[in-house]
Amino acid sequence: MAELREQIDAYATRGTYYEAERFALLLAELHARHRAAGHDPVGVLGTKEAPETPLRRVRLVALGCRIGGTARDRTAETYFAHAEAGIALVLRKRWDLTEDQSLTGHELAARRLLGSPLRTLAAANVVSEHTSRAADRTVSISRGRIAATSVTPLGSAWRELPGSLLLRDTAAHLRAVGERPPRLIRPRVEAESVRVVEVSAVQSVGYDPAAQRLEAVVRDPAGNEILVRAAYNPLCPGGLDALAAALGDEEVHGVSGMLNRAHGRIVLDPLAVLTAKGVIIPDLAPGEGDTTLAMARARTADPITTALESALTALAQAAHQGLRRLTTPARTRLTDSAAALQRAGLHTAARLVRDLDTTLHRDGATAAVPAWVDAQIQLTVSLELHVEGAEGLDTAGNRDG
Repeated sequence: MAELREQIDAYATRGTYYEAERFALLLAELHARHRAAGHDPVGVLGTKEAPETPLRRVRLVALGCRIGGTARDRTAETYFAHAEAGIALVLRKRWDLTEDQSLTGHELAARRLLGSPLRTLAAANVVSEHTSRAADRTVSISRGRIAATSVTPLGSAWRELPGSLLLRDTAAHLRAVGERPPRLIRPRVEAESVRVVEVSAVQSVGYDPAAQRLEAVVRDPAGNEILVRAAYNPLCPGGLDALAAALGDEEVHGVSGMLNRAHGRIVLDPLAVLTAKGVIIPDLAPGEGDTTLAMARARTADPITTALESALTALAQAAHQGLRRLTTPARTRLTDSAAALQRAGLHTAARLVRDLDTTLHRDGATAAVPAWVDAQIQLTVSLELHVEGAEGLDTAGNRDG
């Protein structure tokens, strides 16, 4: 609900934070959690979960940093491993910008948090006597005379992390978490997929100019192939250059980031790279992004993903405009999306989008709301299952069995 409010406020003020697709996804999540609450209120609604848990004398190991923001602000999300609990946490900091400011990640690296520059904190061991963890695994750390906090160099801390955080067999880890509920009804946990992957070899590094992202193929000690994929961030122009240089080092020990599956491949969205020279954090790196990089191998488009994403865009536009005020072009996009889903073999998804269009025409906007929810949930979960590895996705857009 808080995120929905943020989206609505951003739209009202014409803020760049508003995204029609994100707005539609949050609406669907609200309905999905309501529908699933009776089956698992603890997991779906977070009942019996303490809003905040104090952590006394805690040691946190930094895993890197991600810079974001809008024309009006900048955010730094610094990720930490809580080795004792075997989970990852995130410390979030936001800065408001004046009209004449346009700070890059490298410039933010000098800003101080907990008495240390961000670049130091994002590659450090933090020991604090007064830390609290929220239910969503965001963390707050206090400083002061009573609540002492120390920030020291990272050293070999990554190599000492438990097996739940330091992965030497990424395929085994993803198999173990593969039976989770869909994201729409999973616990809302920050840094859910953040891990450190030990690297035994770097096979290739290349840049895809069409997608504006760097792609590298590395292997873990078990021999699994991992695609390290980072999109260009205009707030961090030197990021991809720094990442390419780090992965080109003679000794790459590990990469931290968000680990998932995409179209059957293991994919890591990197936060930091540990080499023999130390920790490199791309989002905080200097540079203008003018280094000439080797080209990545071109990849063919996936027609199922294209059909699902196009239909979700059409549904998002319907929610954005409002079903009462849906324009003729928006209605046409819905019918075209249904046809594309049918051609891709996703018959259930196609039927649900057609049902939305039929109900709108026959019974009006109010009656069509449940049809929109049904279609949005079906397509969202189908895309998630397909992207994360569609071994069991049948032509109806459902898991076999």
